[in-house]
Amino acid sequence: MTADADPISSRLQDLQTIDSRIRQARERVASFDPPLREVVESAEELAAEADATAKRVQDLRLEERRLCRSAEDKRARMSRLEDRLDNVRTVQQEEAVQTELGMLRRVVDSEEQDVVNLLDQIERLGERMEAQQSASEEARAAVEPRRKELLAERAAAQSELDALAQRREEAASAVDPRFRRVYENLARGGRRAAVAPMTEDGACGACFSVIPLQLQNEIRTTAPLVLCEACGIIVTVPDAAEEEPEQDAEPR
Repeated sequence: MTADADPISSRLQDLQTIDSRIRQARERVASFDPPLREVVESAEELAAEADATAKRVQDLRLEERRLCRSAEDKRARMSRLEDRLDNVRTVQQEEAVQTELGMLRRVVDSEEQDVVNLLDQIERLGERMEAQQSASEEARAAVEPRRKELLAERAAAQSELDALAQRREEAASAVDPRFRRVYENLARGGRRAAVAPMTEDGACGACFSVIPLQLQNEIRTTAPLVLCEACGIIVTVPDAAEEEPEQDAEPR
């Protein structure tokens, strides 16, 4: 397969070189994620434990306030019942009021004891939370220099990737869109290489299958876009180093 065009060999090879460097740069940027996670992992675990303890303390405080309100409401009802005792007319009515008062006192005593227990738990959990938060802050401080170092290295790698992406855009714009599409379709196909120079002896530089002589001449002269009939990649002019003729031996 050939197509007449201005020489594009060097442009396609440059584009492939840039794409290879972009892949390497992306891998380098991504390679910083595991060590960054590892560096902050212990501090984050301690912080998560402190957050869980803080949530437990918050829940206990809500329950303590609920019990306090409930006990207060019952004490108010007890006060009203005690006032009613002065107005009861029968023994049965007095017994009923006393029975209700006794039940309310037991409930209030139980709720007040629950509040005392909750306050004790809150105090102990608060101390634990402070210790966890302190340990988390110490762990963060200990790993902060290494974290900043890794972030700086990743930022440098990202800058290199951004610069390569800009170079890639410029290089791609210099290639005829028809040939660029052929190259990009081959590159997206998962091939190890989309472009390879022809060898000095006229073989494909990727699979080393011999290229027909007519196509060899076209590649060396008019430099059309040529796809290897065996492996399908773009074959370009041989490398200059391979094409340099050997120096004639000096006469004896």
